[in-house]
Amino acid sequence: MQPSSVRGRRTLITVGILLLLTLFGYTIHYAAPQSPLLAPSLHHTDHDVGILEDVLNRTLGFQKIYAINLPYRTDHRDAMSLAAVLTDLDIEYIDGVTDVHEKARPPMGAGVDLDEPTLRALRAHVNTLRLIVENNITTALILEDDADWDIRIKEQMQSFAKASSLLLQPLQGTTDQFVDPSYPQPASNERPQNFEIGSHAIERPSTSPYGDIDRWDVLWIGHCGCRFPEANDGNTPLGRVVILNDTTVPEKQHIQMQFGNNDLTNEYPNHTRVVSRARVNTCSLAYAVSQSSARRLLYEMGLNVINGPTDLTLRSICEGSEGRRSRVCLTVQPQLFQHHRTKGAKSSYSDVSSDHTGYNEQAFTRNVRWSTRLNFAKLLDGETDYIDLFRDGEKPLNLGF
Repeated sequence: MQPSSVRGRRTLITVGILLLLTLFGYTIHYAAPQSPLLAPSLHHTDHDVGILEDVLNRTLGFQKIYAINLPYRTDHRDAMSLAAVLTDLDIEYIDGVTDVHEKARPPMGAGVDLDEPTLRALRAHVNTLRLIVENNITTALILEDDADWDIRIKEQMQSFAKASSLLLQPLQGTTDQFVDPSYPQPASNERPQNFEIGSHAIERPSTSPYGDIDRWDVLWIGHCGCRFPEANDGNTPLGRVVILNDTTVPEKQHIQMQFGNNDLTNEYPNHTRVVSRARVNTCSLAYAVSQSSARRLLYEMGLNVINGPTDLTLRSICEGSEGRRSRVCLTVQPQLFQHHRTKGAKSSYSDVSSDHTGYNEQAFTRNVRWSTRLNFAKLLDGETDYIDLFRDGEKPLNLGF
């Protein structure tokens, strides 16, 4: 029989080892690194080392992604939810508006008379902005529920973040010098200059991967067309960041600018995406705001004079027309988010416009090569031979409106 003192020492040693193992196991369990896709972090302690990696999280580097959805459009919500989960995005829904009381209507500008569906759509965007303000959301991406995007949206958004930062951040070691010589406003005879990602050393953003949030108001990344700023606009810097050899961009014969012009396809080679200040943007299907800009937009769109539908009012705010002060709005061509058009009756396209008539034989999303929605079946079955309606060298499809 062992002396009690020896047994006691061994018992203490055993207990100590068990405690160490338990503590070690606990530490391993809770200190194991988590995927940035599942554990997004919008704050960094070392001058934002890795802030660009935030774009790869489930909200694309914003604090929230909101999608506006009319409750009766269950088809839109089904598709949006499936697209989000298959591309690892976290989307929160905002109910669309079905009624705006006469007393709550914002004042209309001269000659502006919005019909009921258009007014309700505007109010849904304003409700989303108010939610962002009320909850002190730092940054948010606002989507309309028929928006579609490329399977590679995170890769695309990283490129956009590098480009937007190049236009917004000051040159390294300065606080008031920028890559774009036309900033803050161009001379009457100034020509736009092209820049490439990495061409200049800039101060790294610390509050948003897209440029510090006090430097931008709207990132208008989903639209139905726009144009590049021109010197005679007077108040909009002209600089452009050119992303060359982007294989997610269709060849020029496939690109449809809709309500924009053809400067992109006329001036740049195939597979080129260009980031610039926003000008004459149409459709408000995807745009990001900061907390400060959400407050400004809430005032302008909810309380101040309305110039027209949501997109035209947002355009007026960005451009500083109708007596407004211009804001810092960036956009991208071709857009990163576009309307998805399903096969079937075109009347189902929109709950605002009644202009869509006839039957659509081919589901499509303009300018998006690997459409998430067109590739639902492929993604669900783990297949990688993705559907691409805009293959290089092929004749363009007649997609109509």
